[in-house]
Amino acid sequence: MFQSSCVRTARTASHLTRQASQVRYSSRVVQEHDVLQLRQKKPYAFAKQHLSPILRPDTTIKLDYGATLQGSDLIGRPIPSIVTDSKGYPVRLAEVTLSQYLTNQPRVATPIYPQDASLIVSLLDINVPVPGEDPEADAGPVMELFEAGTGMGSLTLHITRTLHGANPPVPPNLRRAMLAAPYKRGLLLRNTATDDSPVCGDMPHAPELDSPELEAQLQAYRASRRAILHSLDVKSSTSRKAHGVVQGFCRGRYVLDVDFHVRTIKSFMESRFAENGRQPFLSHAVLDLPGSADHADLVVEALKPHGKLVVFFPSVTQVMEFVVWATETKQPLHAEKTIELMPGSWAPGFTDAVGGREWDVRTVTPRKAKREAATAQTASDGDAGASDVVAAEPNTVQVCRPKVGNLVGGGGFLAVFTKKLPNSSQSQEGEKVTSEESAESTPSEG
Repeated sequence: MFQSSCVRTARTASHLTRQASQVRYSSRVVQEHDVLQLRQKKPYAFAKQHLSPILRPDTTIKLDYGATLQGSDLIGRPIPSIVTDSKGYPVRLAEVTLSQYLTNQPRVATPIYPQDASLIVSLLDINVPVPGEDPEADAGPVMELFEAGTGMGSLTLHITRTLHGANPPVPPNLRRAMLAAPYKRGLLLRNTATDDSPVCGDMPHAPELDSPELEAQLQAYRASRRAILHSLDVKSSTSRKAHGVVQGFCRGRYVLDVDFHVRTIKSFMESRFAENGRQPFLSHAVLDLPGSADHADLVVEALKPHGKLVVFFPSVTQVMEFVVWATETKQPLHAEKTIELMPGSWAPGFTDAVGGREWDVRTVTPRKAKREAATAQTASDGDAGASDVVAAEPNTVQVCRPKVGNLVGGGGFLAVFTKKLPNSSQSQEGEKVTSEESAESTPSEG
């Protein structure tokens, strides 16, 4: 009995030491409007993981086993740390990764999974200097990218993370006000946008700020940006959900790096061409929508020379149809490559879909060994005279195997094109090289 008491005392002291070290060495604390990864652990059961809602003091978070947490109990705590839910089970607080945040969102559209979005960003090869680092870039035009098919906002967040460093910092008071403000009313279309639909303004998801000073500050910041992503969708509900997803990550850090548009590609492009005299203005473009060839001609016209056009297709036959369209309509494009996206697998429930095949690698204690250890511990506690009886540590075994019965997602094809130079002689030279390469790859007769 004395030995068991000492063990429990040592464990309690160790737990308190860990808590103290967390408070002392944690890099930051939970703030209002954060989103966290919550890991709930019940004894003799697998841990349950959850994605918290956007935290506010009055937020009630529902967990497994009928337990709950209050947002007011989490705000102000260090990350990482451990709290206790309403049922007395420990819950570990941790930062949520971008892939966890996106994969565990409620679905309103089929997302571009994180592993595929990362590949698209890598193919675009975006390199932007911070303000003041490159005077030539600061004096040049704004870098503009285009995304058609906003969807869940997955690719939107991946691209804006790359562009974020090129823009000046958002004033803290403006950022806090935008997170707390509701949306302005009357800005969205009730039906799917068409070429003749009225324009929802340059900010269809504008916040209802408290003062004219904040509104002026917002407009001044938007005018000072050096890199912008234009994300377009024809459905107001989808675009509004995607805006909420982007604003919910890292307390709205990247939401001002993107301009959302609820309109058609033709409506957007023709309005920009009317402003700049049909000059190309896009550095890169990504299309993820049905019938890409029906809308791509205006996007190609808006691309700057050497700009990349990345088009997502569910099947390789659709890639062939797009290539045939580009050839027959003589689009100024070089077909660089076509890449098959490999599907990934992950377990049901809370997941981290970063690609690849997930394996189960862990150390476990067999149930039989647990029962034997518990029996030995009970015997040692009940025999007061047997002070030399020590309960044996249960034997552990290692598990190493691929997980089966998992969800499979992702896949498809990416077609990558580059805009040709406007000089016709260079374009003809490029076409000649392409034809010569094709001839070299064809076996000769005889």
